[in-house]
Amino acid sequence: MAATTEPIINSPAANNAASQANKKKKAKKTVADNTKYQGIEKVMPIEIRSSHAKGRHAVAAKDLAAGTLVAVEKATTFIVRNQSFVNLCHCCLTPIQLKSQTRPKVDAQGKQIEGQVERINVPPSSCAKCKMAAYCSEGCKKTHAPEHDVQCAALAESNKISATHSVPLEQLRGVLGLIGRRKAEGDGAVEFVSEAQAADAKPTAYGCVSDLNPNRHYIERNDIKNLQTALKEVLALVPEEARIPLSEAVEIACIFHTNNHAITVNSHGILGVFPFSSLYFQHNCNPNCVCIGGPSGVMYVRTLTDVPANGELSISYADLYQPREQRRRELLLSRHFWCKCRRCSTLLSQSVDRFMDGILCGECKKGVMIFEETKEVQDINELMTDISALDQEIQGKFAECESCPSKIEVTKLVEILKAAITDYGAAHMALQQQEGGDLIRVRQLLERFVQNYEEKHVLHPCNAYLVNTYITLVRVCTQLGDVDRAIRYNGIVVDRMRGPADCNHTAVPENYPRLAEYNMTLGDMCLKQAKKKAANKTPAGRSITRRYLKEAKAALDNAYRARVVIHGEKSQRAAEAKRLLDDAKKEYDAFSKATEKKKSKKQPQPQPQQQQQQPQQQEAASA
Repeated sequence: MAATTEPIINSPAANNAASQANKKKKAKKTVADNTKYQGIEKVMPIEIRSSHAKGRHAVAAKDLAAGTLVAVEKATTFIVRNQSFVNLCHCCLTPIQLKSQTRPKVDAQGKQIEGQVERINVPPSSCAKCKMAAYCSEGCKKTHAPEHDVQCAALAESNKISATHSVPLEQLRGVLGLIGRRKAEGDGAVEFVSEAQAADAKPTAYGCVSDLNPNRHYIERNDIKNLQTALKEVLALVPEEARIPLSEAVEIACIFHTNNHAITVNSHGILGVFPFSSLYFQHNCNPNCVCIGGPSGVMYVRTLTDVPANGELSISYADLYQPREQRRRELLLSRHFWCKCRRCSTLLSQSVDRFMDGILCGECKKGVMIFEETKEVQDINELMTDISALDQEIQGKFAECESCPSKIEVTKLVEILKAAITDYGAAHMALQQQEGGDLIRVRQLLERFVQNYEEKHVLHPCNAYLVNTYITLVRVCTQLGDVDRAIRYNGIVVDRMRGPADCNHTAVPENYPRLAEYNMTLGDMCLKQAKKKAANKTPAGRSITRRYLKEAKAALDNAYRARVVIHGEKSQRAAEAKRLLDDAKKEYDAFSKATEKKKSKKQPQPQPQQQQQQPQQQEAASA
């Protein structure tokens, strides 16, 4: 079902925004000059191109196997996400080993409470002035000083400025990071390196940031005003020799907001500006490449699948396992474009997307109800002005079952899905409220959601809300120590993400990172549980042990092969999966040998009297 179920968002753009955008649209398009970036063709198996139809893009210079490295880029600037602020070094992104110390306890007004202290964890090195930079060592602190000194005074006030003017703190930190990079590098050049030289990679020059599209004309006037006011205060705290004009600061703030890459490094999130990758690797909801974070702000782009020569290379900016309409709205509001990739443009009845928010037919209980969209966005300004236009499109329309002649009004179908979303939200809200508390009640609510919507044949088994509920159940059951149940739910997640058996397409690529990690978790849990169950020598116990070992081998083999593609064969992530896979194989072989040995001992030996009678019986038979 393609009908939208997201809440209506009133997003009135500025009166002159549409006219300004239309002027840009009517302006004669020019093909971008790639000269600045052509150096990558000497070190990577890709070609960069520009055209009126596609803009800048990259293609494979030859046939590329899955796992081929196609780009290495060091961020012009990066910031550690707010929630991981003290977990990663702000210079090299190495995990920080926090040390414990005590300090006087203060009340809500910030006054010290006499005779009371509290214990806190702090990084080994940090900036004492702004308290907004953490480092793994004094060496990293010294290395980062040329960039940080420019930002320090402004960072000290950034929390206050962010709250006062309703501007995201990470956006302000990103702008300051770019200002610090500009001051530290001077007139930087664009250099590209191979994988072997990645440790020596230099940040992509600040001058390349201006090549990115800020999409400023899609941002509301009030948001721009708040941003201008906040940045004016920020710039006043930047040293005069590093200060940039307010107009430039607003421009790079918009660029950071719509072009940053959210990647994971050492299990923590960072936001980085990677101009080359943003310019040449276009978004696709069925991508053939993936971006992986590395040390010191370096990002690696590898192929997820085999790519033929001249095949366009693409990445994804959205979670792929979610309904089409949800993906498109997410991209519209965060990246300011309406996705028209092949997956989003294919008829819903012919796409795997019909299962992502699939509602089963109330008559046959088998087919998914299909409503083909007729509304296709041509002018993004119109949609940003009135996003409810998508909701108006479903009025008076009917959805049809793909398996039987049954029909239903789309508005009624939307009501069913909204009810499911409400129940889904209530169950997950209970998890947030009960974290560390009554998790059994949370598990019961989540399982009740599955019973009401899957077992009663309301939602398709591959519906994203059901799959996400199983993902949450894995975490809850693990915390409760119910590993057997967690394994069962994890197995369901892996099977569902691969897609229905009767569908020719999958919702995610074969080596999709999330799927690889679910396989890794499944294999690890199965292996540990098999070792634990091995003490049970009963026939039922041996059967369970064998099943868990087989599941561990299969899941870890999938995880290992995917991690080799995603991270590289010599990566620590691949080595971790290989170690567990070898352990699972060893355990399985040892278990199989022990079982065969017991079987051979139990085989009955022929009795001597029986052995003597056999020849006599044979003689009698021949006579």
